[in-house]
Amino acid sequence: MKVDYFKSALLHHSKGNWNKAREIYEHILKTNPNNYSVLQNYGPLLSQLKEFALAKNVFEKSLKLNPKDPLLLYNYAKFYHDQKIFDKAIKFYKDSFEIEPKNNFSMYNIGNIHLINKKFDLAIKAFKSSIKSNPKNFLAFNNLANSYKNIGNFDEAKKYYSESIKINNKNPDVHVNYATQLLMLENFEEGFKEYEWRKKSKTFLDYINYQKLNLKSKVWQGENLENKKLLVITEQGIGDLIQFVRYLYKIKESYNVEIILYLKNKKFSHFLETEKFKIISEEDKIPDHDFHNHLLSLLGIFNKKNQLFYKTVNFFKNNKNTEEKWTKKLEKYKGLKIGINAYTSLQKKNIPFSYFVKLASIYKANFFLIQKKPSDNDLKEISVRKNIICFPDIDESEKPFLDSIEIIKQMDLVITADTSTAHLSATLGKKTWIILPFLSDWRWFLKKSESNWYKNVKLFRSEEIDNLDTAFKSVEKDLKKAFF
Repeated sequence: MKVDYFKSALLHHSKGNWNKAREIYEHILKTNPNNYSVLQNYGPLLSQLKEFALAKNVFEKSLKLNPKDPLLLYNYAKFYHDQKIFDKAIKFYKDSFEIEPKNNFSMYNIGNIHLINKKFDLAIKAFKSSIKSNPKNFLAFNNLANSYKNIGNFDEAKKYYSESIKINNKNPDVHVNYATQLLMLENFEEGFKEYEWRKKSKTFLDYINYQKLNLKSKVWQGENLENKKLLVITEQGIGDLIQFVRYLYKIKESYNVEIILYLKNKKFSHFLETEKFKIISEEDKIPDHDFHNHLLSLLGIFNKKNQLFYKTVNFFKNNKNTEEKWTKKLEKYKGLKIGINAYTSLQKKNIPFSYFVKLASIYKANFFLIQKKPSDNDLKEISVRKNIICFPDIDESEKPFLDSIEIIKQMDLVITADTSTAHLSATLGKKTWIILPFLSDWRWFLKKSESNWYKNVKLFRSEEIDNLDTAFKSVEKDLKKAFF
């Protein structure tokens, strides 16, 4: 029986057996080097194998054979897209779309390129063009909403997230995007309901691990917990733990209940009062319990009880040795003490260090860097300003934030990016100023200069994308008013 080599190659290609597919494609091309059907698949395969130089030769040869093939042009655009050569990717996507306007993914990918590069108006135009070609492309609606969100048009963002969900109600990440937009707009009832979709997302390891726990207990939705056991699963970042652990104290206040707190890593357990909570982590066996839920799901439950903004609970234990260490280190610095933190785990929330250098040049105060391992460039700038003080060995203990907590306690003010330091400082009751990017996290809501979560926090908002000038002008003004 005659072997159909081409079908065999396509089968291997589709199953991810790329090297075997390549072997067969090359076998066919030895006898027929201009076999267009093979070349059309061989180029994308080489691109998948990251053999870009050889792939480019194959694409160029294919274009000479058939310069008007929209699929070939699309694949060639994808070849450049994968290498982040965006100008050429856009050119070939456009060429493909002009020949075959029904191929809405050409414009969709152009939109994605513009979205990544923060050219939001161009992204909006491309996504709308994609949607016009295919009104069922729910991902284009989602990314159109993302584009509107990035320019601060939150009503349009909400509208297009909703449209995306109408088309495909089963994509968790679109639901989560919609949820955070609703929450930002303080639509708490619908927002927290939508936010439950995060537990089905494959984007976050937290929720993949949650599925693996295969818990049989009932999900707690606010039922009476008297004489019950509740398992609470922590999620997302350390800032979320610090901010929202308050609800565990609220539950303890309301019921005679045993709370089992499941931490991703036990190194954070020194924060918490073990006499109030049973602390476990992923290496421990989960004890018997009656109910379970995630930490951030408690917000939706307490919102239904009209108790969303429960008071801050300063749960940090006192560490006498560390307190004495920092009292001694800081006592020689006289005058105003201001803690500063510029960097977060998300680049979009970072503060260029030059803003703090400028503050230090204007005001006669001591600025203490409360963060680990500043960059070499920052250290150079610090060396010029004698009133910016850096401690290179901060928080080197196995117990995170021990030093940061004691330093913050001795500050008159903390000015920080939206990171865990902000929540540490706010929870400790310190006067805290948080610098927010143009598109801030939902928990700070819109246009507010005060926080619903912390009475001692003031918010300074950027009015332009990637520009904190207006926020820091307000900081300079308020510093003068408050302390000078």
